Amino acid sequence: RRLSILDLSPTGNQPMLSADGRYALVMNGEVYNYKTLRAELESKGIHFRSSGDAEVVLYALAEWGKPALERFNGMFALAFYDSLEKKLLLARDHVGSKPLYYLTSPRGLVFGSQYNQLMAHPWARGLSTNQEALSLYLCFGYIPAPYAILENTYLLVAGCWLELDAGGKQSQG
Repeated sequence: RRLSILDLSPTGNQPMLSADGRYALVMNGEVYNYKTLRAELESKGIHFRSSGDAEVVLYALAEWGKPALERFNGMFALAFYDSLEKKLLLARDHVGSKPLYYLTSPRGLVFGSQYNQLMAHPWARGLSTNQEALSLYLCFGYIPAPYAILENTYLLVAGCWLELDAGGKQSQG
């Protein structure tokens, strides 16, 4: 679920799909320079259905790939899926204003912008405390990324991305 601010119409709803259905995006936050990016994408022949930033982010990632992340000025956590390549991209803004937590399991991956969203998932049942994360908390009074309090759960580092393919291969940047 996402609070809509820029486009309150049904065309702004998420998950947002590209016109051909190949790409899907869910995003928490806002990209402030979306109008500039939108104009550039429109000059390339891309037509938009909505008036908000999420569709601009969707098509920017479809057009430019991961380098588009460097062009976003804002606070965001996002998941972008390419159904043809079978790849999922998770990313956070450069400052880390919006968190993005994820849980890895032999069954797959769960992600959310709040830790309790992961904990509500059935795959989180029975996870043990991550002793290294607990030590960091006792030392610093908080848990720094990429750690999280339970095993197999993580906080994506600010300004970073994680890409996963259908075979489970991960790459980070």
